[in-house]
Amino acid sequence: MSATGNIGNFTTVDTAPDSRWFIDFMDIANGLPEYRAMKDELASVMGDLSGKTVLEVGCGTGDDAREVAGLVGAQGKVVATDLSTAMLDEARRRSAGSTLPVEFRVADLSGLDFLANSFDAARAKLVLMHCEDIETAIDELIRVVRPGGRIAVFDYDFDTTIVDHPDTEATRRAMRCFSDGHRNKWSGRQLFRRMRVRGLRDVTVTPLTVVMPFDFFRTLAAGRLRSAQESGQLELSPEQLEQWWRPLLRAADEGMFFASFTGFAVGATKP
Repeated sequence: MSATGNIGNFTTVDTAPDSRWFIDFMDIANGLPEYRAMKDELASVMGDLSGKTVLEVGCGTGDDAREVAGLVGAQGKVVATDLSTAMLDEARRRSAGSTLPVEFRVADLSGLDFLANSFDAARAKLVLMHCEDIETAIDELIRVVRPGGRIAVFDYDFDTTIVDHPDTEATRRAMRCFSDGHRNKWSGRQLFRRMRVRGLRDVTVTPLTVVMPFDFFRTLAAGRLRSAQESGQLELSPEQLEQWWRPLLRAADEGMFFASFTGFAVGATKP
């Protein structure tokens, strides 16, 4: 089982050995039916966007931003930001020739270059969980939204990751190391509290569980587990880690593989 990229490193795409890995991973993820439900839930949380100005942070390849641009219509605007120039280059390439009202910009959620109260709504899908300073990131997201505007966020809780495997103890260790490889592994479960303590109103929480096909799970977890094994964080030998994957490969071949994790779509109104 060869190592792949580490999904916990989305803040360092431009310095990664292969930035294309992250682009390809996003395409795989966005092809899952649960990701369609995720986007629909975030759109529902933001309400009617016709004619509104919306900020999307962590836009990646821009696929979601173009969908949101379709919701705001010709009288609205989407400003889509990302840390990665490689991601933004891909987003602009995919948007070439489009008349949708979307603008792509480099921006860091630790200090957004926008005036306070600039947007009618802000959206962050699978972004806050990667932020080095998640408290500042949430404050910035709220700061740039106008009073009465909506904030929509989706993050995973990586301790909810489960996989059906005959070796219970090794699997618990492996999934603990997988979860620990994420900067804000409990971000999903903490979103409700973080919105409420900031005085936001109408805070709603909708859980969404993603059932992972084997190839998606392997892409998500293999790199992290290999690096954890090599660093000693995962107390398995290379041979033991290889052996741990074997029942999963067999299960995949037999149509028996099962793994999932759960995230939370949270919506809130700025007072």
